[in-house]
Amino acid sequence: MKYAILLLCLLLSAMAMAQSARFGSRMVSRGDTAERVRDVAGAPDSVESEPTDTGPREQWTYRRRGRLIQLWIADGKVVHVSDRKDEGN
Repeated sequence: MKYAILLLCLLLSAMAMAQSARFGSRMVSRGDTAERVRDVAGAPDSVESEPTDTGPREQWTYRRRGRLIQLWIADGKVVHVSDRKDEGN
């Protein structure tokens, strides 16, 4: 039982981390506005737009300190965050 609770806590914390990314000492999280992202992270290294059934969505990509951070923006808000090791750098 003790191990099941520990495993559950680890899984929940990993899920929470997957929806945020660190830029220096500041964080960007799901639900943040595009304006806040620019304030925290600056201009993205690249921006790609794609149409979806619910409207346009942009993918903002940042390369920082060996990390590849991708933020999906829809309706002016972050809807998804991906932060992983930058394999191409």
